[in-house]
Amino acid sequence: MQVAEWNEVVFTDESLICLQHHDGHIQGWRHREERMLNIYVMHHRTGPAPGNMVWGGIGYHSRTPLIRIAVTLNSQRCFSEVLDPVVLHYYQGLATAIFQLDNVRSHVSRIVQMFFVNHQIELLPWPARSPDLSPIENMWSMVDQRLTQPPAVTPHQLWQRVEASWSVVPQ
Repeated sequence: MQVAEWNEVVFTDESLICLQHHDGHIQGWRHREERMLNIYVMHHRTGPAPGNMVWGGIGYHSRTPLIRIAVTLNSQRCFSEVLDPVVLHYYQGLATAIFQLDNVRSHVSRIVQMFFVNHQIELLPWPARSPDLSPIENMWSMVDQRLTQPPAVTPHQLWQRVEASWSVVPQ
């Protein structure tokens, strides 16, 4: 791929952004007889941490709108909540674009692949089981870093901060 073509690639991905940024596991050393003393026992909530599943795309000179996804992204939701309303509109504003999708199940499904074929949108070939080296991973990392101080209290507050962090990417 030539340098000029890399300017046309739109890297897309989804990410789960949670209120808790760690799994609660803290390691520490203590003597055997101290093992169950209250000062060493931490109580924390169990189950999945509240948060937001988000989808976005970044290009050389632009970014897609950030989409909040209520639950896990499956192929039908990918089509109805992301591709049809967002990607199609975004793509029409570009002279040319090559979309990059990772190989998660919802992206390689027939309905998603047919969307790109039917609208004649070129896809960047992405090898199966390849390392996650897409530049959008760096964007998710930057968004995550901006959310740590001060920590968000509610999923709604978290969403507002994610949107504000996403807005630093040029349109």
